[in-house]
Amino acid sequence: MKPHIKYILIFFFAIGYSQDDSRGSVGESNENIVEGNKYAIIIGISDYFEDNLKLNYADNDAALFKNYLSDIEKIPEENIELLINKNAVALNIENAFRQIAKKIAENDIVYVYFAGHGDVVEDFGYKEGYLLAADSNANREYVGTGGVIALDRLNNRIIRALTQKNANVILILDACRSGFIFEDGPQKNMGTLQAMFENTSKFLSCGVDELSYESSDLQHGYFTHYFVKGLTGEADDNADNELQFREIDDYLYDNVASTVSEKHNQKQTPVVRTKDARAILKKIKEEDKIVSFEDVKKAIDQTKVIAARSITDTDKSLPAQVTQFANAIKSESYYGKSSSAYDIYKKAKADNSISESYLEKMKTVLLSQLSSSAQQLINRYISGEKKLPNARTFQREAKHLDICLELMDDDNLLKDRITVSKLMLEAYSIIRNRNTARYGLAKKKLLNALNIEPRAAYVHNAMGIVYNYEAVYDSAYYHFNTAKKLINTWETPQVNLGDNYIDQYKFDEATEIFNTAVGINGNDIYSKLRLAEINISQGKYHIAEKIYKEILETERNNSEALEGLANIETLKGNNQAANEWYTKISKTNTIDLLRYIEAKKLDDKSAEQLLLNAIDSEPEISKRYSDYADYLRTNTSKLTRLKLADSLYKTAIVNDKKNIAAYAGRAWLFYKLNRKAKSKQWFIDGIANNPINSDIHLKYGEFLEVAFKNDSDAITQYQTAIDKNKNNINAYVKLVDVYNRLKETDKSIALLKTAMQEQPNVPELWNLLGKTHFANANYTEAINSYKKAIAIDESYSKIHSNLGYSAVESNDVDTAKKHFSISSSQNKDINALDDIAAYIINAAKTKMSFGTPSDAKALYKLAYDIHPTFTTGYEYAKFLYLQEETTQSIEIAESLADKIKTKANKIDIIKLLVKATIDANDSKKCDAYYNGLLALKTQQQDFLLAAVYSSYKGNLSAYNSLLSKVNPFLIKDNKLKDDYSKSTVSKYILRN
Repeated sequence: MKPHIKYILIFFFAIGYSQDDSRGSVGESNENIVEGNKYAIIIGISDYFEDNLKLNYADNDAALFKNYLSDIEKIPEENIELLINKNAVALNIENAFRQIAKKIAENDIVYVYFAGHGDVVEDFGYKEGYLLAADSNANREYVGTGGVIALDRLNNRIIRALTQKNANVILILDACRSGFIFEDGPQKNMGTLQAMFENTSKFLSCGVDELSYESSDLQHGYFTHYFVKGLTGEADDNADNELQFREIDDYLYDNVASTVSEKHNQKQTPVVRTKDARAILKKIKEEDKIVSFEDVKKAIDQTKVIAARSITDTDKSLPAQVTQFANAIKSESYYGKSSSAYDIYKKAKADNSISESYLEKMKTVLLSQLSSSAQQLINRYISGEKKLPNARTFQREAKHLDICLELMDDDNLLKDRITVSKLMLEAYSIIRNRNTARYGLAKKKLLNALNIEPRAAYVHNAMGIVYNYEAVYDSAYYHFNTAKKLINTWETPQVNLGDNYIDQYKFDEATEIFNTAVGINGNDIYSKLRLAEINISQGKYHIAEKIYKEILETERNNSEALEGLANIETLKGNNQAANEWYTKISKTNTIDLLRYIEAKKLDDKSAEQLLLNAIDSEPEISKRYSDYADYLRTNTSKLTRLKLADSLYKTAIVNDKKNIAAYAGRAWLFYKLNRKAKSKQWFIDGIANNPINSDIHLKYGEFLEVAFKNDSDAITQYQTAIDKNKNNINAYVKLVDVYNRLKETDKSIALLKTAMQEQPNVPELWNLLGKTHFANANYTEAINSYKKAIAIDESYSKIHSNLGYSAVESNDVDTAKKHFSISSSQNKDINALDDIAAYIINAAKTKMSFGTPSDAKALYKLAYDIHPTFTTGYEYAKFLYLQEETTQSIEIAESLADKIKTKANKIDIIKLLVKATIDANDSKKCDAYYNGLLALKTQQQDFLLAAVYSSYKGNLSAYNSLLSKVNPFLIKDNKLKDDYSKSTVSKYILRN
């Protein structure tokens, strides 16, 4: 059976159990020792806010010890501070120590008991131990954060203050690692604790490099179970009613060590440290023997329930202000109005209307609510979560901590930590919105935080984000690297270093970092997304596609992966597949709202409402404004709406000077408003504010090429985009298209060969090379290039199409059919298939003009086979009729009945069938079709066809009359052959 190993720190701080009398070989009586009042701080945390830190029985152990102190030691309830589970946040723990410290006098005894996690971290050679409160983070980022109590400060500022009053303080630690994600901390913590609190007697659950175990049968840790049992008298080996340190030491060793060895085959050796092992720990009174260990243990659940009660659970006899306070807490009205908890507390404190004890409890509750909420948000940030709440949430939590600071005394142990956290939250509210106009303020706040705590890794990480976004990459690297060195197990700053490299287009370095992150944590979604992004930017869509699909196996609704797959399909020419991916994205999760609107085919009203809601939800996010502006620019011509678009672009640029889409959109808007000279200035401004950005040059090149027809300047911008980012595949696409259009294909080939030397496995580069050879009519080389692209990624619809076009030009119909079929299976977009079919039909007509009807027939058939529509079927049937393959022509034409969409289609196909049945000499069918044509009542009669029909039926007078009405131009031989077979022309028109 797998042992239940718990990771608990139980600090039963026997700190400074000092005796002035000498001790001999026999335990010395303590009858003459003056014993003052007894106090206790008892903390037990099983239910941490962070799931990774949750324990099994720490709260049980704390409740057991509390019952012992109440029932055996007879400590009054008002002298015991009991904090269980989520009530045991750092501020409450610190406050409990402070309240006890105020009460302590000489000769008093203080029990301090902690059951929960503890850890030691090392940065730059400095080791520091911590108690992890209920609101601690699980990433070992303790410096400068809330949620922890630093042991050195606890020792130097709290415990020392108690011992200086000649109080006797007792320390007990039950430390182990159950479920803890880092193995080294707990064992180091044990050594740290042995080295600290030198004026204390210590009871430690295990030795250095050992672990503490717990029992599901006992519902306790073995150490705590036997420790309390021993204190009730079980450890009094000689039954003299005087329990010596030596006796409890022997008892713990005999029971804990042997039980753990027997049940878990592991070593756990409790440690007792005191000045004299034979000194008397406590007297065992006869009346105490009435209360058995089992009696103490029975009331554990009730003790935990009482400990979990807050001020909101108390009875109706409370003062009115306390009840009002409780109601405000329940409704989460913490501050900001007269009925809020904070204002009620301040008023009660000012007018002395309620007792100090009530005031203290009110403050404790308020501190707990506000600090734990803020700390949980910081924990989410520290964990590396990328989908953090909006900036308003960060601002609110910073205000929470502002109120906490007002409630805290100046000498509070945690005041610096809370201040650092508040500054961090305020700064991150700016970072979260990417509000670059206020980045200076964000940096100022973060620098203030680092001045208070220079070793706060999470602040260094935030500072790195600011510098990275400002493109001050050296400073960004320094802060990310410092954060990583401070907490070498923390992955977030390392991942941010990857972002740092991406922004500098150092993709190899970035890839190494993200691959390492995925190797450490196979489910690191963010790193996988970034790897996919890198591969897309390099044109390696097949690799990115694989990564996105791996992500969806874990998170099937991951919007970034779904949108990534949709974008890849678009880039490959698989538009229908792209829309299918987009239909799986909910509007609340979509990143690209404009693409979502297009995929969902939203009407204008619904689309604008979606865009407005996005702005309302994230009012400082620049992209939300530029998205709405882009929609207005492309979907309306009303001047008032276009002016609104301009104001939206302006806001987007003010909020984020790096939003290149906003500069580009505003340039196109000014062009649309016929302010052409000014339109270019927006790109110039965008380039000035984004000096290393490659895509701004790409967009400027597109603008110059399309709007101003300025190929020369467009080429310069495309080349600049490539110079800044040699992997900018879209820039290659644009530059090659321009070169090929200008018949400068040699430049395209030189450009692509240079790129392929470093990136030989990018399908799009081979595709571009194929297009260049195609432009040169070098179809064999084009086919070879396309085949190399497909060998890398066979799901590339547009490359299959391109290969098909080249095969058509090479008269290789089988190859063309194969690849057009593959393309059509991958991309079911009707428009793409229409384009392919139109190309093939035009190629067939070209073959006919060169006198190769067999080649033409193969192409007409190919068009119909891969895209069997009315158009392709009609063209094929007409060709067969003109080639006097009458039977097959009639068969295909008749099969088009279910493909007829319009009256014009119906007229065309019936006319063809009339002609074909005449050649087939099928008088019955011919009559039926001709009568059907007459029934359609066309606006303009086809006199030539009527004449042909009359001639076929032998009605020569009607034939001559109708033929006289025909435009003579239509009866010329070279015109007739386009519409009538040679047989019909000879027999029924010319009547040879």
